[in-house]
Amino acid sequence: MRLPRIQIELLANYAIFIKGELKSSTPLRLLKMLKLFLLLASAILFTPLSFAQQVKVEVIDPNAIGVEHMVVYLISHNKQPNLVINNEPLYVGKKTTGKNVIAQKNKAFIPYVTVTQKGQQLSFQNQDDITHHIYSVSGKNRFSFKIKSGKEKASPVFEHTGEVAMGCNIHDWMSGFVLVVDTPYYGQTDNEGIATFELATGGEYQLVVWHPQLPTKNYQIEQRITVPNNDRSNEWQIKLPVHLLTIPEQENQDEFDFLEGY
Repeated sequence: MRLPRIQIELLANYAIFIKGELKSSTPLRLLKMLKLFLLLASAILFTPLSFAQQVKVEVIDPNAIGVEHMVVYLISHNKQPNLVINNEPLYVGKKTTGKNVIAQKNKAFIPYVTVTQKGQQLSFQNQDDITHHIYSVSGKNRFSFKIKSGKEKASPVFEHTGEVAMGCNIHDWMSGFVLVVDTPYYGQTDNEGIATFELATGGEYQLVVWHPQLPTKNYQIEQRITVPNNDRSNEWQIKLPVHLLTIPEQENQDEFDFLEGY
């Protein structure tokens, strides 16, 4: 068992304090301090430690190759009240602000897929030299606003879970997706198809893998998993039954943009 650093420092500092008292304290006072030190050490050494549960999920295609940009999230089947908001940025735009950012660059949404937690906002950042008019009319998380070149605008708070399909009223070939989940345990796979999590506790979880180009029911695959309470990394592999569909081409097929009124 390896002690956390804060506990080691606490014991070390108290031992240094006792050493400094050796010359000036009476034998009775030193005996009391030694007893206190032993009690403190016993409490630290024999109190059960709580570990963050390490979970690694690998998503592979039918050819066993890692798939990047897949949304992965875990929903607890245990009662975990007061789960915190996960504010860790998943994507950092060119003008980083520390928030989850969806850039409009080269008349495309970057990234094409984003995931966020219910109760959060996203930042839309126009990195093009023209105006965009971002909107979503799908589901209950509807919004519509213009963003001039070089400007940034926050989305409304996402109060409902589910898929949010986005477009641009000016450039109708632009498309992107946000998935809103009701859990702080979410992420996207890296270029090796890996997503990692630190859970507050082990137990029963629903593991969900999602992508708008995944041709399965609700664009997802899910399974129930049991995460043990230990200090080891727990690993799961999800193999997609089919390949992802091709992402729509994000470029204009016409020779001009319609900008009247903008």
